[in-house]
Amino acid sequence: MKTDDLENELRNLKFTHLNESELAAYCDQEVDQIGRARVEAHVKQCFICERQLELLREENAALSQRVITADEVAFVERLMDQTGLAPEPSAAGPAEIAKEFPFQERLTEYLRQMVASWRICFGHGALRGEIDQVEEAWRWQSEDGKLQAYATIEKNADLTIHFSSNEMELEGTRLNIRLGTMSHEITLHRVSESEVDARVAVPWRQRPRNMADISIESV
Repeated sequence: MKTDDLENELRNLKFTHLNESELAAYCDQEVDQIGRARVEAHVKQCFICERQLELLREENAALSQRVITADEVAFVERLMDQTGLAPEPSAAGPAEIAKEFPFQERLTEYLRQMVASWRICFGHGALRGEIDQVEEAWRWQSEDGKLQAYATIEKNADLTIHFSSNEMELEGTRLNIRLGTMSHEITLHRVSESEVDARVAVPWRQRPRNMADISIESV
């Protein structure tokens, strides 16, 4: 875009309010340099859009500090029961269950529980943008301790999802992770005599607004 065209567009912004998606993209740092300049030029001259942006930032800040309550966990569990996603109750402990079911069935159940945990964690809003240091945003572990996963927000606002396991049978296992429109395949590699791991990086530009829109499946 030429400089003259950009200046003309910035002048015209005084007469048109920014819509919610434009303000949300700016707040979530999902606009390029020109888009950022457009929004900042407009809110300097429009107190209505400036106030809308402030409210959006306050909402995101509140969501990032929000703690999931026991009532909300119970609600999700009831929802899973109604949709048939909840596992059948069993008197056996995690170790007995691990021995009873074939490896592939256990892996499918691990991933189902992992996705459910992620959706509970991120079912209330978007992640924060750039931060001063790496922060953990989510953590999960299977009941038998065989598989762990956690997500971190990097300083540049990228999201990294980490997977690790002490179940050496998982070595070489391929997982397909879909988050919004992004899809990525990873392979669990041996990192020691008793651990395999893998990770996937999600650039902040590819992070969906609906972070609960995720699927993780073995390939």
